[in-house]
Amino acid sequence: MIRKATPVLLTPEQTPGAKSHDGATTHDRGTHIPALDAVRGIAILLVLIFHFTPYGLGMSSSSPLIDRLDFLISRTGWIGVDLFFVLSGFLITGILYDAKESNHYFRNFYVRRVLRIFPLYYGALIIFLVVLPWLRPGNPAVHSMTRDAVWYWTYLSNVRIAHNGGDFGAIGHFWSLAIEEQFYLIWPVVVLALRRRQLQACCLACVIGALFVRVGLNVAGNETAAFVLTPARIDALAVGAYLALSARGPAGLNPTSRWASPSAAFLSLVLLAIFVLRKGFVAQDLIVSTVGHTLLACLFGAILVLALTSARDSAVGGIFDSSFLSFFGRYSYALYVFHYPILFFKLGAIPLTIVPTIGGSQLLRQLVFLTMATGVSVSIALVSWHLYEKQFLKLRKFFPYQS
Repeated sequence: MIRKATPVLLTPEQTPGAKSHDGATTHDRGTHIPALDAVRGIAILLVLIFHFTPYGLGMSSSSPLIDRLDFLISRTGWIGVDLFFVLSGFLITGILYDAKESNHYFRNFYVRRVLRIFPLYYGALIIFLVVLPWLRPGNPAVHSMTRDAVWYWTYLSNVRIAHNGGDFGAIGHFWSLAIEEQFYLIWPVVVLALRRRQLQACCLACVIGALFVRVGLNVAGNETAAFVLTPARIDALAVGAYLALSARGPAGLNPTSRWASPSAAFLSLVLLAIFVLRKGFVAQDLIVSTVGHTLLACLFGAILVLALTSARDSAVGGIFDSSFLSFFGRYSYALYVFHYPILFFKLGAIPLTIVPTIGGSQLLRQLVFLTMATGVSVSIALVSWHLYEKQFLKLRKFFPYQS
């Protein structure tokens, strides 16, 4: 039995709900889709695994076999950002399309976005770029954050990273937030100007165009730009947007749901083949950097459809009904913002000194560090949400989407 996906009405704010990694949620007009919390949870956990293992312990891929396999798998966690993009495209397009006929279309969208995104983003920048340099002058990790401060204040860090050849620094992960903010500046105009079918055609053009942009950048020798620039990554956002528009068609997502499972299975096999043949799924690999992102966007689109349409008592539906995944999804924005700088406070030294290796493998140490770093990140995210972020959201009631 298929749980019908109704045209969901999605907003960027409110209580912690299914979020994009900059905080877009499914709360608007009383609508909340718990399955999207779990999708977000999967994405943020992938990112945490990528950054906390094995980077946290300084492991190398020359470790014993079990560590080598673990290294290859954990290095794939960056795909969580691609999942973030697909979900963000879905959420934001839904918000905009549903609000097309409302009064103050642009004002309400941008004010509500500002209330959700800016307090945490700029609050974090004040900590990283103002407070820490004052407390720790001359610290190399702090310097890595402050040297390109203007690019972070202006949401252009992805452009800077593309220009300097991939030196990300301690808050380099903000590049993906920059992509989403740049998307928000352009996409509302496009949604307002075009009809649903025209928008879907535009989405398909973005998917094809992004692939060509990545190919061109790789040919030019700048694979970093292919990873961080908005024109090269717009395809994942466009896939999510296409699905949001499909959900608002006469039949909703029901026709799409019929091919979601076989498509997800087929795309998973193709990506697994790439993983095996390329000896890993490294973002800078030529195949991954070009067609790989396209395949990932389509796979995550299929997974999103499954999350929205699978019966909760089914095996697939049970995954997206997980309270564990939903918890991480609810606080994914602050988790994303604060988790990476934790690496620069040398928490990895603790398991290195107190946890033994087993058969020469550092896997146990790695798991201990992952647990520690995730626990610290979750604690910060909880405090951030309850004591800081949600206070600003009380103002959104003055900017409703209703006409």
